[in-house]
Amino acid sequence: MNDDDKYIQQLLSSARSGSRKSMGELAVAVRERLYPFVFRTTLNHDLTEDVLQETLLVVVRQVASLRESQRFWPWVYRVAWSKIQDNHRRSRLRSSGKTSLLQCHASDARAGSDSILDAQIHAESLRQVSEVLEQLSGQHKDVLRLRYYEQLPYDRIASMTRTTPQMARVRFHRAKKSLKARLLACLM
Repeated sequence: MNDDDKYIQQLLSSARSGSRKSMGELAVAVRERLYPFVFRTTLNHDLTEDVLQETLLVVVRQVASLRESQRFWPWVYRVAWSKIQDNHRRSRLRSSGKTSLLQCHASDARAGSDSILDAQIHAESLRQVSEVLEQLSGQHKDVLRLRYYEQLPYDRIASMTRTTPQMARVRFHRAKKSLKARLLACLM
């Protein structure tokens, strides 16, 4: 075991016993060691910072539950890899949601409206809904897209978002409530 590993083990031991100073030093060490790995994977500085922040939150919250302190680095890298995958999954879901909304708009336009004014009103409404959807959190956008555009049942949504069907229903309800509140705010 080299000096760096001994230092990390000491920090880990102190952090697990409740030392805030050690936890802070451990977080700095984790960030410094993970940054190159995450950046090489994402090739995006902003996304790298987001992944590092999410990873550090998990480390700080769950470091006390780590059973074997010598497995610290593999655990940290697994958490970071999971966060990278989650961000890629969310970006794919968001991009396919935008595509679904555009396809819906195109099919409505082809169906033919009663008048040009109705078509313009419909297009403006879709634009407003699209803008409000972009303001929602990633989880809310994902669950709305999966339920409304993909018309998936809650158990399928739960498996895709790594949650339970009951939590998928709750998220869907909250997403609808948030969307409604934002749309009403736009009207006023």
